[in-house]
Amino acid sequence: MTQQPSRARSGWGAGAVGAGSLLANVFGYALFLVLNRELGADELGAVASLLNLVIIASVAALSTQLVSAWRVALHRPDARASALRTGAIVGLIITAVVALLTPAIVPLLHLDGPVPVFLVAASILPTCITAAVQGTLQGGERFVTLGTVYAVASVARATGGALAAWLGWGVTGVMALTALASWLLALGVLVLVRGDLGRMMHADVPTQVRRVLAGMAGTSALLVASTIDTPVARHVLSGGDSGAYAVLSLFAKAAFWGPAFLATVLYPGMSRAKGSRPLFLALGGTAAIVAVGVAFSALISGPLVRIVGGPAYTHLADLVPAFTALGGAWALSQVLVFWGAARGRHVVGYLVWGAVGLATLVVELWRHDSVTQVATTFLIASVLVTVIGVAVSLPRRPRDPARP
Repeated sequence: MTQQPSRARSGWGAGAVGAGSLLANVFGYALFLVLNRELGADELGAVASLLNLVIIASVAALSTQLVSAWRVALHRPDARASALRTGAIVGLIITAVVALLTPAIVPLLHLDGPVPVFLVAASILPTCITAAVQGTLQGGERFVTLGTVYAVASVARATGGALAAWLGWGVTGVMALTALASWLLALGVLVLVRGDLGRMMHADVPTQVRRVLAGMAGTSALLVASTIDTPVARHVLSGGDSGAYAVLSLFAKAAFWGPAFLATVLYPGMSRAKGSRPLFLALGGTAAIVAVGVAFSALISGPLVRIVGGPAYTHLADLVPAFTALGGAWALSQVLVFWGAARGRHVVGYLVWGAVGLATLVVELWRHDSVTQVATTFLIASVLVTVIGVAVSLPRRPRDPARP
């Protein structure tokens, strides 16, 4: 009987986070619908790469959210204040790193100057602060509020980027308004934890910076994996092909983020679980959603690519299922990464890093002549990680001492 309220709360939580994630995805795709029509192919490739760079540079944000959720779920002292303090410190560290790397990033992405990359750096601190607040909501199982934050965040960023593109402000303008939206969002979500703002400034409040930085390799690997292919494509393909890749990558992102609400809702339970039930629930639900998504994208790939990119990209329809499968495989890996993070084990995260590094190297050296070659290389890497990750994550039966 005591499990019924918990299951009901999980059901409501899944619905709330799922709805928030769905709305966030809709506005994220709406942004690219505007960008696809207002920017040329070369500018579109640059903006897509920079927006993915924001996600890659913010890998610490997901780690911050998960560490914060873990501490709140286990009712650790000063968990919320610690989350805020940690998010601010980690955000400053990553901002400095991106700023220092700017001279190397500009030529890699074929940009005209450093300002767009500096704007990426400017968005990191508020992103980490927002992630810290999201972690307190997730760990406290305040899923309705968490889903609302997800949706509002996407609306704010999409509105800023779309407005800049519509006004003709180009790459720099899109990144400037996106960064401004990140700051406004961070200031807004701090209202949700205003009671802990004073406490976070006290020197005796513990921080989890080391835990966040140590966990980045595992818990945030999926953010890199789900986005790195677009900047890589920008680097190795022509301007027009990189723009085509940016359009198709939206299908991979939809397949990756669509089922993510299951792992998010079940993560507090993963942190406290003695058995493997949350893992099986998340894996089964995610696999079902991915299978439906791949089948759906194969059936109506032509209309989908016309809606997302416009008539100029209709010739890419045959690649839509491959990109959907790419995102779906990373979604399954995300479940495994979350499961490991809840137990302080990051083996699957390290597998992701290895696979992404190898795929990037293969693309750089050999498979860089077409959109298809780049996409299928990363697809193979994602499937291998999923298969190996399931094998190493599933619980093993205890050895029977009576058997040799």
